[in-house]
Amino acid sequence: MLRKELIKRLEKLVHYRYSKKDLTKMVNDIFGVDNIEIEWNCYEDGGLSDYNAMFSTCENDKVKKNLQGDFDIYYLKCKRPNDCGQEVYVTEIGYEF
Repeated sequence: MLRKELIKRLEKLVHYRYSKKDLTKMVNDIFGVDNIEIEWNCYEDGGLSDYNAMFSTCENDKVKKNLQGDFDIYYLKCKRPNDCGQEVYVTEIGYEF
């Protein structure tokens, strides 16, 4: 997979609601692995900003070298999970290879 294709796949996650568990599984599926863990640090600067979750594939031997990097998922918390357990709304994906 090329970086452009990876970015397109990650960008398709934007503007949808997910449970944290489902979003983690989708990220692993995009990279074709099963060991990426997302750090849901929920950093907020006190204003009306998105929350930030992070993961890195830099030290992951299962991820191809050209796809290794640091990634951010910016999201909003849903006021309450819906019946499917969707609790976050993804607003943007950040990446650095």
